[in-house]
Amino acid sequence: MDFQELIEVVSHSKPYKIKQPRLWSLCVLIVPEQMKERSPVIALSGISGQYLLGFNLPPQLGEYFPYEGHIWKIIAKPIQFPTRYRSQGAKRSPLVFAQYVESCSNDDQMLMRLLELSANSS
Repeated sequence: MDFQELIEVVSHSKPYKIKQPRLWSLCVLIVPEQMKERSPVIALSGISGQYLLGFNLPPQLGEYFPYEGHIWKIIAKPIQFPTRYRSQGAKRSPLVFAQYVESCSNDDQMLMRLLELSANSS
């Protein structure tokens, strides 16, 4: 089965609900300097910086993920800030650093590209 057939199978699936709690991580999304120089600030305002993002599985080093029509790659192991059981102190979410990879025009293109990137990194 090739990537296009996989995408067609996923595209025709029925809607579903996920009842699993999300794993929230503070993600530092890093956009390359040359992209910052040639893109309008308003275009980068929603994708460059720090955002609290929810994942279904713990983020892993080298993993690619989609966010706001762009593909990102985790460039360092997530940093966790553990706390003691029943402690009253402030709790911090894990910290994830992600580098911009590329933009995609639609969900099918995004899924195809994520499959290619995942296959090439294995």
